[in-house]
Amino acid sequence: MYKGYWLLWMCITWCSVAVAQQTKDISGKWYGITKSYYGDKQRLTVVLAKEGEGYTGELQNPDHDDEAISLDHIIYRGDTLLLRVDTIQFAYTGVWNAAEKQFEGVFSWGGVKGTYNISRKEIRESDVYKRPQEPKKPYPYYTDEVKFDNTHDHISLAGTFTRPAAWGRYPVVILLSGSGPQDRDDEMAGHKTFLVLADFLARNGIASLRFDDRGVNGSGGVYAKASIYDFANDAKAALEYLKTRKDVDPYTIGLLGHSEGAIVAQIAAANNKSVAFVVSLAGLGVTGREMVDQKVVLDGRMSGASDEEIKERLQRLKPYWDALASDTSYTVAATRAKNVLRDIYRNSPDEIRKQVSEETFVNDMQFDRELSSILLYKPLDYLKQIKCPFMAVNGTRDLQVDATTNLNAIERALRENGNMLVTIRKFDGLNHLFQRCKTCTVAEYGDLEQTIDPLVPEFIAHWILQLPPRAR
Repeated sequence: MYKGYWLLWMCITWCSVAVAQQTKDISGKWYGITKSYYGDKQRLTVVLAKEGEGYTGELQNPDHDDEAISLDHIIYRGDTLLLRVDTIQFAYTGVWNAAEKQFEGVFSWGGVKGTYNISRKEIRESDVYKRPQEPKKPYPYYTDEVKFDNTHDHISLAGTFTRPAAWGRYPVVILLSGSGPQDRDDEMAGHKTFLVLADFLARNGIASLRFDDRGVNGSGGVYAKASIYDFANDAKAALEYLKTRKDVDPYTIGLLGHSEGAIVAQIAAANNKSVAFVVSLAGLGVTGREMVDQKVVLDGRMSGASDEEIKERLQRLKPYWDALASDTSYTVAATRAKNVLRDIYRNSPDEIRKQVSEETFVNDMQFDRELSSILLYKPLDYLKQIKCPFMAVNGTRDLQVDATTNLNAIERALRENGNMLVTIRKFDGLNHLFQRCKTCTVAEYGDLEQTIDPLVPEFIAHWILQLPPRAR
């Protein structure tokens, strides 16, 4: 953590007499790839120059045109290298690995934390990510950069419409991204899932519309002020826009949502006769509050914790999450949660309280309208209003949304309310992004070359194309 970094920094600065002096010149360029918790990567070069008994230097980002940033502090003692840039809250701690000839360590950058190893070996752009499924231009289909208005919220949204090359009126899928500010490709850890999916659909006779979240790239609005219900309004605006296109069959416009996008699809499709079908990828069937507890259990099992340890974690975290889910006003809920954190801090061991102040502990909480709306979400309220064909698929190795529990809940809610056009499918060995995985943790997303297992888009396309025609 960032707090732990400062403790190590002070130890090395003040206690340098207890460690060996530096034995080699480390001036010159050091190349590395930062990897965050979510698997996102980027190249970052450290350039050092000898100055007296120490060093000066800068950070360079070869994938961006920004100017290099000077390093405020550089400490090299024994086998340990520490770097810091105060203006961007960047801090790095690395330890020399003689066998690998590199510094291996961790970084913290504006709240993002992860691993960062640097060596003398130059890194090319192609070394960061290998994405064999990503389509390359020229495409054998038609694409159109579009803009449409959400008149309800008075914002303009930008996206890409994709369809087969031959002129015609095609079934079309609106692609709805997961949580956090996402671009139209739903890019995460170098994977452009919606670009790959749109490519497959177009090659198989299905059009699609994907668009930047509000406040992202070409779309207007402010993401931080939005909830899942605002995103549902954006989805409805996309649907109304598609009805105006002459290359779209207005009777076969459906919604496809991934993770949070699947929640948005449920809301937008509820009691909406304009929606021809819904595809839910890793979507919720239980309440948002229940999902949090499920994730604690999944994380515990993944880490090898015993049932008793998992139960203890659930009990310890329950007051905090209950507080966050206690009010429709996210500011009121946040205040209650902070009071819970104060109680947790004051009952923590002395070792914890010595490392961090009470205010830092309490205020290190990220909570906004989006998360508040998810915690309070009740799928049953919307699933019971959906009468169109509905397909829900999940991966059995998903560590964020439990496949069995959520798929069972979705199927039960739909069928009990008279919807018999329901398809449920679990894909063995796939993670939350529907990649065939090994550890299946979030950190692995970026390491996997596969963007999405081919079985999934094949299953989706076949299901859409075989849907019975709607009354016109």
